[in-house]
Amino acid sequence: MKLKGNIEVMAACKGMNMGQLAEKSELSRQSLSTIKNCGTCSALTAVKIATALGVEITDIVDEAS
Repeated sequence: MKLKGNIEVMAACKGMNMGQLAEKSELSRQSLSTIKNCGTCSALTAVKIATALGVEITDIVDEAS
């Protein structure tokens, strides 16, 4: 799934750094770095990120993808 924006910026808007987002989403920092660089992830990973950010999945996923 293509993300609408940079997850590092999304996390910062919620007062989190990438380490905190990794911990809260139960993903590794390396996985988040890869997602940040390529801008895509699986549906399950997108759900984990959205949940960690406290937003709906539609807030972070580009629906056109």
